[in-house]
Amino acid sequence: MKYQLHFTVPTFTEEFDVFPNPDNYDYWVPLMRTFIEQSDTIEIHCWNDEKDIIKETNLLFKDSAEIIHGRDITIIKGSKTEDILNHLLYKNVKINGKLKWFSIFLSRNKVTLLHSEHWGTAFFAPNLSEEDIAFTKSVTPKKTNFNLYK
Repeated sequence: MKYQLHFTVPTFTEEFDVFPNPDNYDYWVPLMRTFIEQSDTIEIHCWNDEKDIIKETNLLFKDSAEIIHGRDITIIKGSKTEDILNHLLYKNVKINGKLKWFSIFLSRNKVTLLHSEHWGTAFFAPNLSEEDIAFTKSVTPKKTNFNLYK
């Protein structure tokens, strides 16, 4: 049986900072590696004012990038490459310790595998086995909130 899983990792907010930010992103690499390795397409959403992040991300996709400029957000979508995989896994944090991208969508053959939202603090995976769920729970922080649907 396959399940849909929505989960949010514990975050904190500083007095004047409403940016969701976990204590650390230790869960990021094992969690994302599992889903990125299965994917063939990566879609990244950035706020339009994050010009350096947009430029950096666009360069990673090289010739495969499809760019959509929305009113508030820029969407960069393309085929998975080794450069993108390594960047998403190991060069993913800004100087201030926060994840670079607001949203990341991973898919294979146009079927969604994982949505990462709100700078890596909220996730949705629509087609997981019990083993996938157990793995996800094993790599995320202890106080992660899980909502499971059949």
